[in-house]
Amino acid sequence: MKNNKHLIQPPRLRDKILLHTAKQEFRELQLCFFSKKRVVKSLDLMDFFYADNLADKISFPSRTFYFSKLNQEAKYLRDMFVLSEIKAGWCFPIFFNQRPIGLLFFPSKKSIAEDDLFSLFNLQNQIEDQIKIQDMTFKLNQSNKELSNKMLEVESLIDVTEIINEQDGKKNDLFSHLLITIISILNASKGMLLLKDEKSSFFEVISCFNIPKEDLPTRILRITRGILKELDEKKSSRIIDDPGQYNLLKTASKNCMVSPLISGSKLEGVIMLFDKESRNGLIRFTQQDLRLFDSLSKKVSLAYDNIRLIDSLKSSNKLVDNIMASITTGIIMINVLGEIEFINHSAQNIFSLNLDEVINNHYYMVFQNNPNLISLLEKAEATASPVFEDNFKVDDLGGHAHEINLTLSPAFTEENERAGLVFSFEDLSSINKVKSTFKKYVSENIVEELLHNDTSLELGGTQSDVCIMFCDIRGFTALSEKMKPSEVVYLLNNYFEAMIDVVFANNGTLDKIIGDELMVLYGVPLKSEDDAERAVISAKQMFDSLARFNIQMKKENLPTLKIGIGINYGKVVSGNIGSEKQMNYTVIGDAVNLAARLCSHAKAGEIVVSKSVITLLQNSEGFLGQTPIYVKGKEKEIENWIFTV
Repeated sequence: MKNNKHLIQPPRLRDKILLHTAKQEFRELQLCFFSKKRVVKSLDLMDFFYADNLADKISFPSRTFYFSKLNQEAKYLRDMFVLSEIKAGWCFPIFFNQRPIGLLFFPSKKSIAEDDLFSLFNLQNQIEDQIKIQDMTFKLNQSNKELSNKMLEVESLIDVTEIINEQDGKKNDLFSHLLITIISILNASKGMLLLKDEKSSFFEVISCFNIPKEDLPTRILRITRGILKELDEKKSSRIIDDPGQYNLLKTASKNCMVSPLISGSKLEGVIMLFDKESRNGLIRFTQQDLRLFDSLSKKVSLAYDNIRLIDSLKSSNKLVDNIMASITTGIIMINVLGEIEFINHSAQNIFSLNLDEVINNHYYMVFQNNPNLISLLEKAEATASPVFEDNFKVDDLGGHAHEINLTLSPAFTEENERAGLVFSFEDLSSINKVKSTFKKYVSENIVEELLHNDTSLELGGTQSDVCIMFCDIRGFTALSEKMKPSEVVYLLNNYFEAMIDVVFANNGTLDKIIGDELMVLYGVPLKSEDDAERAVISAKQMFDSLARFNIQMKKENLPTLKIGIGINYGKVVSGNIGSEKQMNYTVIGDAVNLAARLCSHAKAGEIVVSKSVITLLQNSEGFLGQTPIYVKGKEKEIENWIFTV
């Protein structure tokens, strides 16, 4: 067999193209690409690339077409190609995934000879085939790169898992080993690991590597300041490109990565890596490094939870079964045969299971009315990594639906052999019930803010830019005097439901209902760039909804309603206003008062906005400038614009 280096290599696409243009009959043949620049560059064809994308400017009716100087496409082709005196010719589009990316142009006033046409079609096909092959090569290389990164992540997780599994309960030794391993995996030059003292709640250095003594923290580390405060608030791994702004990170020269160790929802520790090493010296960490670092940190968080559990078990003489039975989290232990060996009281209650009927029974039989859960258990049995699912829907034996956050963790023997699964889960039914009930009284945005952030339940406020909208029913007092009380309540309830649906659909926050008036906020507690735009859109849609509402009320022999709306944008103080026993999430300030005054000025069928609103609108069509007006509490006239429905 001959040596491969003596084999004749196939000609490159560029050589094939140049070979064609070298022929006498094709000396004026030209090629131009206007898309797939990366592929074109890799094929050494950038001198044939035209920056302007002509795919939307020129129609490509078929595999070939003729153009002359009279064609509308001619002006674009004159920019792309060097036209001879003929100024006409045949075009052979180059397609990729049914979209044109280039053109072969052959100047000619007459039809092409059959042999020449066949040769051009052949070149056209060769170019398209080579483009496809090169694109597939790019995708394959990208897939291989992603696969390599995944393999590194898996191997790193395995290394960390082995360290955790081999730990003997000595916390400091374990975390020193883990820190050095993570530093090695990510090529960091230095590292430090902090843990919170359970008694004092201060953070202290448990392990460090290659950090000078003068760079180690000398003050008490509290969660109320600096990088610890930010990690406690965001609870996510980060790259810090300006480490000099934090005292804890001053040892970094380039940048650093920090990752929280979370137990439950609390910050219990921090891992810090400084300055990535390379053959060319210190370099910056990348987003790819951060993803791997985050995965490893989560594994360390799990190890910390395990250590705390072991410490708790060592300080107690109670059996593991009694401990598991006392916790509110549901725990089910499944052996390698799929049989349930242990189930605590919480799990029994959530699934309405009878202990005697469950123990030593296969999970197929126990959870036969939950096929999705069975599929998840099968998946967990086939993997060595924990499986996590949030808001997972299950049914108990009585057919009642529940939502749970679950974890399926593999269990191992002392010989590191697979021993089964630990199925732990938290029932969310009570939480969802509270949220559902709460949302009937206040805006959904406020509910989510209060449940997500504990500090939201404290009195106080912050200054922020907010768009305030007031919507008032015109002449409702006189109207209600002619109606029965039950009819008034029915009319208002249906009206408010129609209006509030529009508010929530545009991410507005219902502040309060004042009699027959609505006060709506855009920008708190969730801030957006288009708060004013969404407020105006809501106002217009409220009139549309009102029209449909009035049609329905008319069918029920009830009076129709008319509304006026005022909108203002400005600085307000937002937060919980009131007392410890009774508080409201609201906004106060001069901007609120002006919005109310604009609403009072609005006639039925009008939206009145201030200058601060009109200047923020991308589309102010329909709004007409009005004569400035005086309003209560303002010395100067107020510019205003009105949209009439």
